[in-house]
Amino acid sequence: MSRETENAVLLLVGISVGMVTVTGAYTRYVKPSLLSWLAASAVLLIALALIAMVRDIRRRSAEEAVHDHPTDGPEHDHSHRPGAAWLLLVPIALLTFIVPPAIMPRATGPSVTEVSAEVLRRPFPPLPDERAPVLSLPDLLVRIAQDSANTLDNRMVTVNGFTMKQDGRTDLARVVIMCCAADARLARIRLTGHAVPQIEAYPEDTWVRVEAKVPPGQSDPSSRTIPVIDVFSQSKTDPPPNPYAY
Repeated sequence: MSRETENAVLLLVGISVGMVTVTGAYTRYVKPSLLSWLAASAVLLIALALIAMVRDIRRRSAEEAVHDHPTDGPEHDHSHRPGAAWLLLVPIALLTFIVPPAIMPRATGPSVTEVSAEVLRRPFPPLPDERAPVLSLPDLLVRIAQDSANTLDNRMVTVNGFTMKQDGRTDLARVVIMCCAADARLARIRLTGHAVPQIEAYPEDTWVRVEAKVPPGQSDPSSRTIPVIDVFSQSKTDPPPNPYAY
């Protein structure tokens, strides 16, 4: 690969990273907290490419002045071609102009943790003094599994998620990204209560908002069991701009 090709590819990589960062498409790949690192990486890549280009131009000008002949003379062979190196532009173009769809729930890995229960259990801070405070589904599951203070026992909470049908039942689920899309995991909770038939009537992947009570005695730090909430009310909602939880 020639120097010119290396510099061009480096510049295009920096531009593509900058574009997905500015447009917000980066949330399909990594968690939002990495925004500053992506922006810094884009600026650094573009700066390095431009510096390399300027340095090469100056060096070529200096060589021409010393030898007093054009660079395309017979003494210098610059006729080599980058060939397959330009194929690197294909993934760069895809990254820049094509936003991938959200990860399918069944494509995620299981959320099972092989650790001691005593290590994970700890007292959590109390919930806000509201009738049904809003909790993300991952936060709700972590509290159910690990909260030694039992702050969720018989409390009403509000949770958002999409419907997931399996084995004749409908669960509430979210796709959770720990760091990037490659380590996505599925968070799900089983639904009981008189409002469940209304939720079961929705198609799969329908986003809903539920108010539910958390039955006590469901602690399982290993995450081998799927917790249950008793749903009292539900409403259909629009999918969020960013479908992932973190």
